Amino acid sequence: MHRSSGGTIGDRYRLVERVGNGAMGVVWRAHDPVLDREVAVKQLRWPDLTPAAAEVAAARAMREARNAARLHHPHAVAVFDVVVEDDRPWLVMEYVPARSLAALLAEHGPLDAPEAARICGYVAEALAAAHAAGIAHRDVKPSNVLIGHDGAVKLTDFGISRAVDDGTLTDSGMITGTPAYLAPEVARGGAPDPASDVFSLGATLYAATEGSSPYGASDNSLGLLYKAANGEIAPPARDTALAPVLTRLLSIDPAERPTAAEVVDLLAADPPAERRQRRGWLAPAIAAVILLAAAGTVTAVSLTSPPAPAHSPSGDAAPAVPPESEVADFVTAHYAKVTDDPHAAWQDLAPSFRPDIAEYTGFWGQYAEVHAEGVVAARHDDTRYLAEVQLTFVRDSGPVTERYRLLVESAGGRLQIVHSEPI
Repeated sequence: MHRSSGGTIGDRYRLVERVGNGAMGVVWRAHDPVLDREVAVKQLRWPDLTPAAAEVAAARAMREARNAARLHHPHAVAVFDVVVEDDRPWLVMEYVPARSLAALLAEHGPLDAPEAARICGYVAEALAAAHAAGIAHRDVKPSNVLIGHDGAVKLTDFGISRAVDDGTLTDSGMITGTPAYLAPEVARGGAPDPASDVFSLGATLYAATEGSSPYGASDNSLGLLYKAANGEIAPPARDTALAPVLTRLLSIDPAERPTAAEVVDLLAADPPAERRQRRGWLAPAIAAVILLAAAGTVTAVSLTSPPAPAHSPSGDAAPAVPPESEVADFVTAHYAKVTDDPHAAWQDLAPSFRPDIAEYTGFWGQYAEVHAEGVVAARHDDTRYLAEVQLTFVRDSGPVTERYRLLVESAGGRLQIVHSEPI
């Protein structure tokens, strides 16, 4: 059944705009009035399916919801709900204002090794969590990797994933996945599993640095499937810094590939040491937030009253740092610049956190305005602050509101954003 903006699904979710097409259907941005939040709703592509295929697709959708309920990870898109409309399931998911790695590569070309490793390292973290829950993704590829304006990374579309302990839905012999990123054993008809996910992650990392899949650039699916089945992989040529890691991930023998958890460590090693620098703040920052939340009423005091000035071991006072109110003003001013003067806003980011300037300006160019409200900052340590902000992204189709947490550092007499992530 055809749907248009303004329609309601499950007597709850109001469709706002169509935001994308996937292998199994159409994705809409929608509004959930009960929780007053934006969500993504996946509508299965029924008109193109035979009755038998529609039955498979419906079972696949229900399985996605079950699998997602077992997976909670900051780098995996969450599924909130599944509703039945017109006797067909619709998936309600976390809405992420982002663009895919595939779109990024199409617009700007291959990435450098540190940035490619950072992105795929986060995907590896999501896969490690999925595999620990008994879930194989089955279709890891650049178009299923979402990148937010702040560099946040999320793996999406578990719609064709299969729980390891579930019965297969492809007994007819249909191969589910994208030929350009398939592991050889899957291309030959084997069942997808965590090892094949790792291969597909390696193929995605390869594409991020080389500009095409390891089987070459081609629109001929059968030709790609033949190359995949025979393991015909072209050695990386453009950027060899990641060649040792790629060799392991793209091993023809599944037993020789590392696990997803091991890939996280491999991509945090040299040469992509920058990713390790970006991740280093996360554990203590989250710990601080947990401690603040656990403190209950102490939270309000912590967010408004700075701790006593720190002192160096020699007894000298530590360098003066700005008060929390100045940090809050800095965050507000930063988001006031992202659409009007993105180059100036880019300068607010720490050098280790800055994306390519063309990528940064291109992302913010899709919004008419961005509003920052309710900024609250708290001292994290001697030179850094945690700040939370509610952001409203305004486009022609309407506004989208999300909350973000930022790590702000005082360095060299000026404030800079070291990291940010949706919360």
